[in-house]
Amino acid sequence: MKKCRSKKLMVARNMPPLYHRIPGQTFDITQSDVLKWLTSQPEILNYIWDNIKNSDDVYYDAATGKWCGADYEED
Repeated sequence: MKKCRSKKLMVARNMPPLYHRIPGQTFDITQSDVLKWLTSQPEILNYIWDNIKNSDDVYYDAATGKWCGADYEED
């Protein structure tokens, strides 16, 4: 049985050769060339947002027009 996944992820098929772990450096996910490239792709950003907004992790406040994390507590 083939796993069903979003067609938006197919953009990764066009990713050029990139480092995820930069040679000679301590691993830092914020420096990953792979993740920098992926997050520059609108399809990937839309995929992430679609998954988050369809979860119970955020909610939309129609009165303010803003989204907020379900567990957010203002100081």
